[in-house]
Amino acid sequence: MSDKKKIRSMPSALQQAAFAELEFSSDSLTLRELAGCAIVRAHGFGDTKRAELPEKTGDASGTDTVILCIRPGEWLFISEVVGAQDLLKRAHAEIQDQNCIVDNMSDGFAVFRLQGNGSPWLLCKLSGLDFLAGRAAGQHCARTKLGQVAVVIHYHQAENKAFVFDLLVDRSYARYLWELLAASAPHADELALTFGAAA
Repeated sequence: MSDKKKIRSMPSALQQAAFAELEFSSDSLTLRELAGCAIVRAHGFGDTKRAELPEKTGDASGTDTVILCIRPGEWLFISEVVGAQDLLKRAHAEIQDQNCIVDNMSDGFAVFRLQGNGSPWLLCKLSGLDFLAGRAAGQHCARTKLGQVAVVIHYHQAENKAFVFDLLVDRSYARYLWELLAASAPHADELALTFGAAA
């Protein structure tokens, strides 16, 4: 069995937390869990220039596979179609540094996709970052906290051409974060209805 098939056959983070609902919709947003994503963390300690990797914290490149620079010398490789073993090989090839750590984090994260006009309002409500203004920057990522939980947020264009926010959170917090987002959605709906897609 390939590693991709193995990941997809595992229960999702929400299923593992005995939560049956994997999709939630309100008047202005949709939230769903992306099960089976391959995620590899790479941390290089050398000063070697890596031409194919985004070098600035918050930068992101690619579509699938996407590479997020989450801090200087540290990246997340994420794919919905490529298996973790292939991602591990790619990360090793990209880093080309003996002083590096490359880990398969696929079973350590839950990934939630948030889209719709209310999405940036919801994230602004729960975080100190300005996700409304941040949309002008195009594809990028940020590390923040939502309800005291550390989250990596990737803003990008999805396969349906709509811009979305993908939230990566430790699996152990998946149910808590999901319930927090769902409980906060009505206020995000109200803000989106009142102020629209304000910049």
